[in-house]
Amino acid sequence: MTASNRRKLLGAIAAAGIVSAPLLALMNKPKPRPAARAEVPVAANPAADRAHEMKSLEAELQKKPDHAPILFRMAQLARELGKPAEAAQHLEQILKAEPDHPEALLELGRTLFESGDVQGAIARTNRLLAINPTQVDALYNLGAIYGNLNQPDQARQYWQRAVAAGPASESGLRAKESLARLSQ
Repeated sequence: MTASNRRKLLGAIAAAGIVSAPLLALMNKPKPRPAARAEVPVAANPAADRAHEMKSLEAELQKKPDHAPILFRMAQLARELGKPAEAAQHLEQILKAEPDHPEALLELGRTLFESGDVQGAIARTNRLLAINPTQVDALYNLGAIYGNLNQPDQARQYWQRAVAAGPASESGLRAKESLARLSQ
């Protein structure tokens, strides 16, 4: 190949590169995405959402009476809606079917305390501790109940047990903080 032909060949290759580079760039260019639809802001109404969920759960409960997960969620919703008596009824219904249901006993103790039934709260929480003496949430709750009743010695006793049962748990840590406040 002569020098002149080599220059022509190199020139053709260079020209092809100049032309093909923009073509390749256009071919590999990402396709435009369709414009996102504008989202219409929805007014949040948590109470309406909870009421709607409650109606759905009631329909499910008709199909599965005494179903603990449904009743438990209904109790949570009732508490959130400010209906502790209704929440207590749902939890009692769980306990009729499963007398030693630990979550129902714990929640019922809390719900009864919040609604002013202190003795009922103590009884239900003690029942849970009879089943599981190291249930850290129950131990903390009893300490809090006795603390609120201005019985610091009883509160201290339960909080110490809570710290021993679960020092790294949320209730164990709260019990430890509560003990420190009692000491002050």
